[in-house]
Amino acid sequence: MKLRTLLFAFLLPLTSLPADDPILEWRFDGAAAAGAWLGKYGTLADGPRPPKYPGFATDNQAMSFVGHEGAIVVSDHERGGFMDVRFGPGQTFAFETWVRFRSISKGGFAYVLGKGRHVQHGEEFPENNQNYSVRFLGTDSGAQFGILFTSEHPQTKERAWHRWWSNPSIPSTGWHHVALQFTFGDADSLQAWIDGKLVDGRWEESGATDLPPVQDADDLVIGTGFTRGESSSFNGWLDNLAIYRSKLDPQQMSLRYQYVPPPPAVTREMIPAGRVLVQISEQGVPESSGWPDEPEVTESYVEDVFGFFEVPHKYVATGVRGDRRNPAHMRASALVQLPGGRHRLLLRGRGLSRLLIDGKEVLENGPRTLDSEGHTPLAVQEDYLDLGPDFRFAPPGNRDAWCEFETPGGEHFVILETMLGNIKGKQKQRPELGETVAAISLAGSESWSLLSPGQRHVPYTDAGWAAYEEERRQWLQVVNRSARAAQRAEHAEYWDSRRQAAREWLASVPAVPVPALPEGYTAANPIDHFVAARIDQVSAEAEQEQQSSVDYFEQIGPLLEQRCYDCHQGGKAAGGLRLSDRESVLRGGESDGPAITPGDQQHSAILQRITSSDPEVRMPPKGAPLTAEQIALLRQWIDAGAV
Repeated sequence: MKLRTLLFAFLLPLTSLPADDPILEWRFDGAAAAGAWLGKYGTLADGPRPPKYPGFATDNQAMSFVGHEGAIVVSDHERGGFMDVRFGPGQTFAFETWVRFRSISKGGFAYVLGKGRHVQHGEEFPENNQNYSVRFLGTDSGAQFGILFTSEHPQTKERAWHRWWSNPSIPSTGWHHVALQFTFGDADSLQAWIDGKLVDGRWEESGATDLPPVQDADDLVIGTGFTRGESSSFNGWLDNLAIYRSKLDPQQMSLRYQYVPPPPAVTREMIPAGRVLVQISEQGVPESSGWPDEPEVTESYVEDVFGFFEVPHKYVATGVRGDRRNPAHMRASALVQLPGGRHRLLLRGRGLSRLLIDGKEVLENGPRTLDSEGHTPLAVQEDYLDLGPDFRFAPPGNRDAWCEFETPGGEHFVILETMLGNIKGKQKQRPELGETVAAISLAGSESWSLLSPGQRHVPYTDAGWAAYEEERRQWLQVVNRSARAAQRAEHAEYWDSRRQAAREWLASVPAVPVPALPEGYTAANPIDHFVAARIDQVSAEAEQEQQSSVDYFEQIGPLLEQRCYDCHQGGKAAGGLRLSDRESVLRGGESDGPAITPGDQQHSAILQRITSSDPEVRMPPKGAPLTAEQIALLRQWIDAGAV
């Protein structure tokens, strides 16, 4: 990455700063701010604004961060920085920011800021030199946040890690305000706020401590962590980020978060008589496994009853079927007349789902937790829910819940919500409905039917569902054909012009030269020339490999298989990094770049991982580390060109 300089604000010496003024502040409103961009510049975007966030201007802006692509670096005052950004014993480190997540995976770390731990990038500092850092930890519903630092004993110089996480999570959607303060040397001084509310938390690693933190001249970085890779970087938006050297005012923190909820996405007045209004939201849905706070409806249609197995297809401008956002949100709403009595209700679905009646949740199924690789044990037949003689058992992959519901009779506002798709760690599960239904068994009856707002009656039995599904599939085919034709017709002129331009371009440029046929090969057409040339190239590479002092197949491959394949092979390889073949090793995974760079140890991420002393970084994560001989063999292989 290259450093690109920002404008620097003039900052007063510490001795002249009022106690409640920040020592560093980024409002992202066009005013000068401290630091220099590392890598790509961030992009300005809409920040929290009225009417939902009345404390801000109507044109307020925030900064978009994709931390592994670009972050802000603030140099220590000993290395040219304008401000002392170290914190020592007896000094209070305080921090606040507005935050909105673009994505954060469950169990994933995202650094908002951190001073220290940049040894991997050419700095001459030890790895355990974290003066302070503020991070997020992904959860099912959003992210916890907290502080991480390294202490150093004044006499023994022994260092230890100290990590605190909030117990509550920051929601995964919308803008939220977080703040934290800690006085180094006072183990009981930590306080934190989420949306103006004081929150509790827990210490981990070496726990709370009165020991002073490590201090040195390492950089302060905003937006990414010590690896500067995707796995430790913040992905979202920040606004009004500030660092203080004084305690925060609890009253001010309680008033920071002002929020006016938007009007409901669906009301009684919107529901067509006797029909089910179905709304699909692909915007305002974060990449998490919880419910979105403010899903934005992007598509709607109507159905007869609360029975769903597929939504209409989505088509792009060419009329080709497109992918829906994963996850997406689906809501089905209707006004349903029910007779008086104590009835039974059933909710069944593939993903996270819930059933609300008159604004009150009555049933819910949690997020999908099953193994998506086909290795889930078969369920015992007797464990299936059985609610009557003709009750339809749950198909594989579906879950259900039921309850009794008592009503004096009359009209009820019924809403069924479900998530299309799911996030499981860093992997996404397919956006399938399975068999998502709301069904009812009226008082005094053992039979079930799909909940209906009109005259249509669909028995929820094997035969009843099969007939209903066949009829709705025919309807979906008509809807899909119509949608595809509409997209093609709308953009036909544009794509016809593109095709004509392509034909003209092909006619105006010389053809790709056909390579000469290598000796020993035969060819019947030009394609055979290309195939033979590629085979000849691979053969030459194999010959070069045989001349290397380290044999990949006899030495390197077995080593990786023994120590790395548990996590890094196949389609579900951790972090997208597969080590089961040379091409995948050279390509690398999602976070650290190429695992191996031939001839370049410094830019081979696998060496950084296997030689790290940090338990959060070191690979393999379990068991004994690689021996010195094994590490030396990998170094020798890389130096020899990794062939």
